[in-house]
Amino acid sequence: MTFHDGIKKVLKPACLLAAAGFVLWLQDPARAASIINSKHNLSVGSATTGPKSSAENQVCVFCHTPHKTGENIPLWNKTQTVQTFTFYSSNYINNYLGMTAPAMSAMAGTRTKLCLSCHDGVTALGGVYNLGNSPATIAVTGSLSAGANLGLDLSNDHPVLYDVKPGAGPPTAPGTNPEIQLPAAGDKVKVYGATNRVECTSCHDPHDDQFTKFLVKSNTGAALCTTCHVKSGFTGSAHQVSAVSYTPAGHTATTVGEWSCRNCHRSHGASATQAYLLTGAEEATCYTCHGNPPLTGAKNIQALFAKTYKHPTGTVSAKHKDPEQNGTNFTYSPANNRHAECQDCHNPHQAKTGTHTAPTNLISNVLLGQWGVEPAYGTTAWIPAASYARQVFTNTTGYKEYQLCLKCHSSYAFGTTPPAGITDQTTEMNPNNRSAHPVLRNLNSQTASTTPKLLAAAQLSAPWSAGRGTQTMYCSDCHGEDTAGEPKGPHGSSIARMKKGTNKYWPAKSGGALYTLDDFPGGSNSGANTSAGLFCLNCHPMYSGTSFMNNVHKEHNQKNQGLTVPCVSCHVVVPHGSRRSRLIGYASDPAPYNYNGAGARDKLILSGFKKATTPTGYSKSNCYSTASGCTTHNMNSGMDP
Repeated sequence: MTFHDGIKKVLKPACLLAAAGFVLWLQDPARAASIINSKHNLSVGSATTGPKSSAENQVCVFCHTPHKTGENIPLWNKTQTVQTFTFYSSNYINNYLGMTAPAMSAMAGTRTKLCLSCHDGVTALGGVYNLGNSPATIAVTGSLSAGANLGLDLSNDHPVLYDVKPGAGPPTAPGTNPEIQLPAAGDKVKVYGATNRVECTSCHDPHDDQFTKFLVKSNTGAALCTTCHVKSGFTGSAHQVSAVSYTPAGHTATTVGEWSCRNCHRSHGASATQAYLLTGAEEATCYTCHGNPPLTGAKNIQALFAKTYKHPTGTVSAKHKDPEQNGTNFTYSPANNRHAECQDCHNPHQAKTGTHTAPTNLISNVLLGQWGVEPAYGTTAWIPAASYARQVFTNTTGYKEYQLCLKCHSSYAFGTTPPAGITDQTTEMNPNNRSAHPVLRNLNSQTASTTPKLLAAAQLSAPWSAGRGTQTMYCSDCHGEDTAGEPKGPHGSSIARMKKGTNKYWPAKSGGALYTLDDFPGGSNSGANTSAGLFCLNCHPMYSGTSFMNNVHKEHNQKNQGLTVPCVSCHVVVPHGSRRSRLIGYASDPAPYNYNGAGARDKLILSGFKKATTPTGYSKSNCYSTASGCTTHNMNSGMDP
């Protein structure tokens, strides 16, 4: 009588041996019951669906044997895979943490190799070393399901054969990232050896399927994931607390908050075109909930990116890395790495609900956990920032929205050569310039601005009319959604430059004609007011009752000579800032600040300007121009450079 015949008589269809501990199956009947009713029971008597033998009634022989084993731990009987695998890799784990991707030699003697002897989808399920007294193949009908067939490419599966580094961090600063931790003592999640290696059996127990997928413990609330991964700021974040109903594919209804990590990540079969185990490539992961149509209760962001003007979230792919520690991955030339993925502006693990309330430039909850740069300047006007300091947004009181924007819209990313259509906003908002909108600094801190620094209260709309000189503003006070009720922020718009507000056009009207002073009452339009739509009017009332709010505009409104004066005759087209006061530009300024239109005054025409002593105290002597049709005014001393 062979060993197998004797076992069949004694244990009938029971298991030969339990795993790893060499404990007889009879000593653990609850565990045996779970494997008997699981897909790992390949015997002919198995009641489960999936592959199984057409004749063999032993349960454990497909994996274990007491003699003539392939591996002495755990008495392995299954023919081992000889395939070559591609392992997981990413910028984070290989470059940032400095870990080397496993070589095939690392597979030898591992539990992972034993698991892959079935789950490679190639090695015969019934191939064993010992069935009685000789190598044999047990006839098996059926095949692995798509989800169980991991194949030879493991790059879209949770990393195995890597070591867990508590605290993680780069080689130069180990232990500085608290988001990685070892399982607690006694936890069912296991790591192996002196180096704390991750194996398939770290998360899966092949003998016990009580938690489905042979998980070692319940993954309710993503508890399995959070055994090792503790994301900073996740507790209390928008995704962690969300009660929005959600039914994941193949699962029962739950909520976004309960499904947790699994909303965006898959431990097996993740997107093949993106690292980090995301369910989809880049923005496609976010569109699972924020797509068109969105998950009930979520915001439809995808629809905004279908508009004409938007960040290149859906048009530039495979550029984003995690983590991005500096500007090298935003460079325009020579690598052309410029990109704007959802993760470049939002940290999905830390973002909370709530956008900003004007007037301020402090970040709002939706930007928590992201990073930006703070520019530092010398004393010279109209040049880019001299240096930048990285800022990680850990709170909403010490960090500014412009810091996020400047990591792409400044020399930090593109050096001295901006991409087409992009300007260096650190040049335009340099505090050594004579004028700038109060994005980086409040107006009292615009060091080169001359007295009076401020407009009169009547020249500003609420809330900007209060707190003049000390208040600041967001970039997204001017740039963002073009329709009321849409998700806030500069995602996409049908308006050029994503200009927002009641009035959305500058420097030309929707029909293409430049705005002029004649568009206000009393102009050449027979007294009609055709200034509606002028972007500046969102914050700056320019005409009240029967007169202009600024006498210089009244002075140049036709001048009783029939001369039409466009706004761009005196003001720069890019209104972030100017080296001159009141956003004035000179004829010598280049595009894009100089409109340079075909008409005689469809361009900057001034050669000199001096700020008046009061916001409305202008006279002819405050400006100088030799343009045709303009009277040559005598310029006082103190002209802006």
